[in-house]
Amino acid sequence: MLLLDITTFELENSVKVFKRWEQVESKGSPKGLKVVNQWFDAGGGRIITVYDVESIKDYAAYNFSFTDLCHIEVFPVVGAEEFKKFALKCMENLTAENSP
Repeated sequence: MLLLDITTFELENSVKVFKRWEQVESKGSPKGLKVVNQWFDAGGGRIITVYDVESIKDYAAYNFSFTDLCHIEVFPVVGAEEFKKFALKCMENLTAENSP
């Protein structure tokens, strides 16, 4: 499952956040978590990450260490092509159900 998370932190906490990040990274990621890509807001104070996780528990185990320094929003995402195929299938099913 793909998860997108937006991590926001106060600029005055930047050094603490990055030190914590180094600590967490040195321990390694949970087996069921892979960072797909990550972006840093050029203005600072925000990190956007896409994870591929086997379970929410893997994600929570990785990010729990940041909850005292950061506000984290997370939600599942689907690739555009995958969603397009899903939406087309749903529309086909609705059309079939509504035709005489």
